[in-house]
Amino acid sequence: MKIAVLHQLPIEMYPPVTNWLRSVRNSQGWETVVITSLNQRGLVPAVLPGVSLILYRFGRNSDSGPLRWLLFLLWRVRGAVRLFREKPDAVLSVEVHSALAVWIWKILLRGRGKLLIHHHEYYTLADYRRPENRLTRINRFFEDQLLRRAVWVSQTNSDRLRLFRQDHPELTDAQCYVPPNYSPAAWLQQVERSALWPRAASGPLRLVYVGSVSLHDTYIGPLVEWLLSPENTSCTLDIYCYNLDNATRSFLERHHGGRITFHAGGVDYDDLPKVLGRYDVGLILYRCTTVNFVYNASNKLFEYLTCGLDVWYPPCMLGVAPYARSTAVPRVLETDFNNMETLDISPRKTRRHLPTIPWTTTCEDALKPLLDLLTTAESR
Repeated sequence: MKIAVLHQLPIEMYPPVTNWLRSVRNSQGWETVVITSLNQRGLVPAVLPGVSLILYRFGRNSDSGPLRWLLFLLWRVRGAVRLFREKPDAVLSVEVHSALAVWIWKILLRGRGKLLIHHHEYYTLADYRRPENRLTRINRFFEDQLLRRAVWVSQTNSDRLRLFRQDHPELTDAQCYVPPNYSPAAWLQQVERSALWPRAASGPLRLVYVGSVSLHDTYIGPLVEWLLSPENTSCTLDIYCYNLDNATRSFLERHHGGRITFHAGGVDYDDLPKVLGRYDVGLILYRCTTVNFVYNASNKLFEYLTCGLDVWYPPCMLGVAPYARSTAVPRVLETDFNNMETLDISPRKTRRHLPTIPWTTTCEDALKPLLDLLTTAESR
């Protein structure tokens, strides 16, 4: 069986997709083709043995307007033609950005493969109307015409799927799925869990944040202020980030040293189990400036939990709230990052009295319904 995946944005920026691709290859051995674009952030290229990666250039912010529009159209035409030549048994269209290419293949070129559609994010109608989202708005028009033809339509959690179905009432229960962004099963063997708590011999809680960061969209500003204040005597913070604006980078570089360590190059995804094992608490810092982030249970939540870290998350993140717990290790604790001076850190510095219930659910578990669907299609 041959599966083609269209992912217009560079797959190196989306670990859940690379996890899925490895799982499909390892569990089924199907032929897999991925049509994506070159990453322009200096990330380590994805290594996916047995997967054919086809990279087409996409527009940069520095390109002129006409060139960006040309590359926008060219990526989709080339992607559609490649699909037609590959003749896959199933096509997975990831995110709305890939929709036009799939529409050209499915409608104009009359592609015959099964159609599956997955979304990393949820966009409201207001999001699509923003001036900077003109290209995304075009793709949404074509995705709307594909939804009825899809055998699989998915969002990463039930809240996002509920909102998406409100926007698309034509979808049926049989089409809709929720595969969360869990970590790979291989991590369970790589994680080095320490019996010490906190892990540092001197006793401070070692906080860590991995991912994109912004003074505007995250609570990194008030958190750093608290860490540097006299009220904090028991926490340090390491930040691993490559995706940030110049103002945020200057802010973190200015405060680098002492209690705060800024790792400007980020960390390779495959190294995360080893790196996270050095810390006590993983942070989720989004300010929830969009509905998408309000209902976000991000992959970093499950990465932290798989590695045995407690997780602190802001009250606005309703997508994390279903996982909250304080009576078992690792804990998932709501934290008001805007009012850190009111935080009682003492009960968070010990967890010896609590039972340990490790997080063991994996991306392979989340992927099973998709594999079952494709296997059924193959047998038919």
